Amino acid sequence: MGLDIGVMPAGAELDRATVVTLLSRVLADDPDFPGAATGEYLETELVGDRLTTDWYLHPGRTGLKSVRVTVWDNFRMRPAAPFRAELVPVLELLRELAVATGGRFMVEGTDVTDVPLGRVLDMIAPDQTPVVPDGAVLVRTTETDEEFLRRYVAAGEERLALLRGAVPGLDLSRDSLVALWGWAIDRLRPRDPGTPLERVMLENGSFFQRPKNATLPMWYGRSAQVTPHVWSDESLALIDAIVFYAAEAVRAAVPELTWQIARKDTPGGGNMHIAQPVLAGRGDVIAPITALMPLLGKVYYKIKPDKPYPAPAAQDLRDWYDQAVAERR
Repeated sequence: MGLDIGVMPAGAELDRATVVTLLSRVLADDPDFPGAATGEYLETELVGDRLTTDWYLHPGRTGLKSVRVTVWDNFRMRPAAPFRAELVPVLELLRELAVATGGRFMVEGTDVTDVPLGRVLDMIAPDQTPVVPDGAVLVRTTETDEEFLRRYVAAGEERLALLRGAVPGLDLSRDSLVALWGWAIDRLRPRDPGTPLERVMLENGSFFQRPKNATLPMWYGRSAQVTPHVWSDESLALIDAIVFYAAEAVRAAVPELTWQIARKDTPGGGNMHIAQPVLAGRGDVIAPITALMPLLGKVYYKIKPDKPYPAPAAQDLRDWYDQAVAERR
């Protein structure tokens, strides 16, 4: 969870010119920042290796009603020192802003204007070893995003071979997607509901469920939102291959697209896709794994009709392709 810090007026509004001058040190590259000088509301995000800051500048009649900053540790289960190091310049800037405007430096509603900066830092980010909750398994990684992406793309031929050995005519064309999805609909199977699951914690502090002793795609669990454990191991292998094939078909039609890893500041990426492979380079990113979840939902509820859901059809994957391509041409 994020934590709110910032500067509030002690009486009159914060002087606008002073705020703009000081915050230009960190926000000058934002295309909307000049509007703050003329009294416009500003909301923007800065993403660092460990620290993410969401900045909110609330205009008043002639000055600013407040400067609020929400701070996030991108990997709160890692040692705190790097996060603290990135946070210190932000605290120093806000303290300077409070002094220059006669405002009050606030942390979660507490006035810390006169509190030593070291103590403020400890309030926000204690230099302590993170504790893993009981019953959870912490997953750490030493692999960089770039290393993972190379490994993901390198496994592409193996995925394509799995499909081409079963479905003829897979040439990355639009129509090949109809044959592929029509074949897959009757082969995807849910996981045995009695399969034991373990609670897994990522270094960013999020949790997900992982089937025990399962063989899972390499992207499973890189973000807590992309963990479709309801599908069997064999089905997840098919989903992994189909997702890659469909994405490569789109990439063949829109050559400007390249494989990348989504980050918090990736345009159109969204938090759901962080750390996942996406196609980027023209328009919003395409996150193939999550993009195909609605299609998988149709198949799942055909097998387990727990609630009304549209029936799956062979052309569904082609329709997804058509939309993805049309939005980027």
